[in-house]
Amino acid sequence: MILRNAMARGVCAGSLLLALAVASCTAPPATNSGGGGGTGTGDVLQVYGGGSGQFVENYNPFSPTVLGGVQGMIYESLFYFNDFAPLGTAAVPVLGESYAFNPDGTVLTVKLKSGLTWSDGKPLTAEDVAFTFTTIHDTPELDTTGNAPTAKVTAENEVTLTFTKPAFAEGPTVLGGTWIVPKATFSAMKNIATDPNLKPVGSGPMKLSTFTAQSYLFDKSESFRQAGDVKVPGMRMYSLSGNQAATDKMLKGELDWAGIFIPDVDKVLKPFPKITYSPSGSQQVVLTTCSNAKLGCTGPQTSPVVRQAISAAIDREQVNKLAYYGRGKQVSPTFGLIGRDDKLISSQFTPLPMTPDAAKAKSLLEADGWSLGADGIYAKGGQRLSIDVMVTAGYTDYIAALDVMKQQVQKAGIEFKPQQQANAEVLSARGLGKFQVTVDGVFQGPVADLYYPYNTIFNSKQATPVGKSGNPYGNVAKFSDPEVDAAIKAAGGTQDVAEKAAQYAKIQAKVVPDLPYVPIVDNPSFGLHSSAKYTGWPSEQDAYAHGSPGGAGAAQTLLRLQPVK
Repeated sequence: MILRNAMARGVCAGSLLLALAVASCTAPPATNSGGGGGTGTGDVLQVYGGGSGQFVENYNPFSPTVLGGVQGMIYESLFYFNDFAPLGTAAVPVLGESYAFNPDGTVLTVKLKSGLTWSDGKPLTAEDVAFTFTTIHDTPELDTTGNAPTAKVTAENEVTLTFTKPAFAEGPTVLGGTWIVPKATFSAMKNIATDPNLKPVGSGPMKLSTFTAQSYLFDKSESFRQAGDVKVPGMRMYSLSGNQAATDKMLKGELDWAGIFIPDVDKVLKPFPKITYSPSGSQQVVLTTCSNAKLGCTGPQTSPVVRQAISAAIDREQVNKLAYYGRGKQVSPTFGLIGRDDKLISSQFTPLPMTPDAAKAKSLLEADGWSLGADGIYAKGGQRLSIDVMVTAGYTDYIAALDVMKQQVQKAGIEFKPQQQANAEVLSARGLGKFQVTVDGVFQGPVADLYYPYNTIFNSKQATPVGKSGNPYGNVAKFSDPEVDAAIKAAGGTQDVAEKAAQYAKIQAKVVPDLPYVPIVDNPSFGLHSSAKYTGWPSEQDAYAHGSPGGAGAAQTLLRLQPVK
């Protein structure tokens, strides 16, 4: 599930304000359990980030096939954002020191830290930062949003980014997800989007040491500006056959850090008290319906009443127990994360009940003209309340959840007909609208702002008519409401949290009763880490960074780790 979540989200976001460790005296030589390794006080970290098959050298942070750990450990962003923290939490300065938008959100001024250097000892300047952004703007393969800014050096340590349209919402992605590269190296590349960059020069806490097709090693970069705070002498990244192989290696004490899914994780880890886990993301499991008959959707699920009845009939507690081993959390019908987004969730909407109410479901249907048939399934106008539900083969949690829900809704007179399909077929059906219901997930954005899920799943611009190819990760339900569109636009055009909340209340008033996506449970993903060699890992109580060893959050974790004495 972790790999699937990461692909769907597309972004790995950041951290709470970082309390840096006090710089130490010169460290003794590293204890080296993995070969190689720079200076440090502890062992080389043994890490699995999800790689399988043979590694192919690629250290280009702009490439979709870049090796894990390059983004964050070798190349850095300007700031680090934490999507676990409430909206408005300050970003962690990385290469940047501060930033500010102009009033209309089209110009973003970034002040850099002074004295920055690359791993080869040469200065990292505003020219490098401006070059990075200008290159992305000028390279169609890299400008994935179509709103990449142009950049200009406006002072010794200052860069101004200019957008063609208001970019308040793009700010966290631009500042936290753009990997700054040296102009001297990247300007010499013939194709900056595909060059494998075999001799990487970065600014992060690690640098390349050795590479094989089965594993590669990073050494601590002594030129890193906070080298004294990094107690880890190196990181060895492994390729393994999958989650089970990684789990076995972790339990044997041969891995220190991994981003893997373990079913019934609490039971599995009970005999291993030194292995803990912490959140790395949130997936709100949903039943996505092709809901809009005006855009060509067909079937009983196009009725809001039917969707409301389905929601009432589901025993979320049982789904959580059987499909998610009790680790899931209660879900809000607004798709705000309970706790994190309390200030953004309208007070009129409470979390969905975990227990079912079949009587309520039946009452809703009967008030809408449905009659219970002799076969125990409701019907109306000669149409049985029978719905095809598509699920991706191999997604075992989705399949288990659907099997349970099929039995639950049947008690309310609703028939679910599961259809397992290959992932490519599911994506095609979702993109074309050729489905009735799919089991799916709603994902959050780079910071704790509901703008990101709302713009993805409710914006009419992403609601293509059935039969016309659309974004399979976008507004698949084909929900369309001009007032919701206006509120999404307004929320994306302001940095005022109170104003955002007011706009989100308008959206929630529309989408909660309509239920184009029926929320089931909030299923958090997680990363695993061992305290046998190091302490200071993130936890559910202190989620200062994502638990998995990928992206900018991994570097934040690295700064917190302390060797076990």
